[in-house]
Amino acid sequence: MKTLLRITALVPSTLTDALTLHLTMNAPGGWQEEERPDGRTAFTLHLDQGPAAQALEQDIAARWPEAEITRDEIQEQDWALAWREFFTPVHAGSTFTVLPPWLADQAPAGRIPIVIEPKQAFGTGHHGTTALCLGALAGLREAGLLHPGDDFLDLGTGSGILALGCCLLGLHGVGLDIDPLAIENAVENRDINGAQQSLHLAVGSLEALAPERTFRLVLANILAGPLKVMAPQLRARVAPGGCLVLSGILTEQADSVADAYTALGLPAPRRENSGEWTALVWEQVA
Repeated sequence: MKTLLRITALVPSTLTDALTLHLTMNAPGGWQEEERPDGRTAFTLHLDQGPAAQALEQDIAARWPEAEITRDEIQEQDWALAWREFFTPVHAGSTFTVLPPWLADQAPAGRIPIVIEPKQAFGTGHHGTTALCLGALAGLREAGLLHPGDDFLDLGTGSGILALGCCLLGLHGVGLDIDPLAIENAVENRDINGAQQSLHLAVGSLEALAPERTFRLVLANILAGPLKVMAPQLRARVAPGGCLVLSGILTEQADSVADAYTALGLPAPRRENSGEWTALVWEQVA
């Protein structure tokens, strides 16, 4: 049975944002957060044993000496069972609820359930950027800007949550991720949600698409740096009259990301905020 390394960094509230940013850029496998009664926050990561895990632990300790770091080993099977205690339903906007399979029948009335099988490395909807994107997606549908039959692109699909949200609204489209294990997890979640006919998943980035293909909706929940670098290519994938939603952006980074797109002729985006995170939304792109 595979053994995982569990690292917990307990930090004061003043360091929460800084460590969140660091982990967003250096721990693509994700982490758990727990607020302790003393006001500190515990960040827990489950990592494969090896140099990468050791390097990440040492980096955190060097950057934040005040962090209280503990480490132990856990069997992968035990880790999976631990999710049942950690995973709670996530309500995104007024439309979606993200649930694990063992709570699939507990979605509140009137909400659309997205069922996600938690895995070691992929999103479960608890991260603020995912909830922002789901809320933006629901808002576009409610505003009459998205309709059943429209197509979408979800770049950096991870566990497939955003793509599945689109499919459950009647859209069809493509989810891309550069991590093969992410796509493997997304395929499993696609099957759980019965979206086999409406969601195509593939390993890669924009180069995996036909050169001229465009979409009614383009979603990219990645990081500010790549969003700026890829601005011309992402802009080109939005069909005339379509919508563009960008997330994975710290609020302090939002101006620079928005500037990269307005420099291409787009108007100022609508901004939606959640804690330290911001999503940028463009509607009816000309």
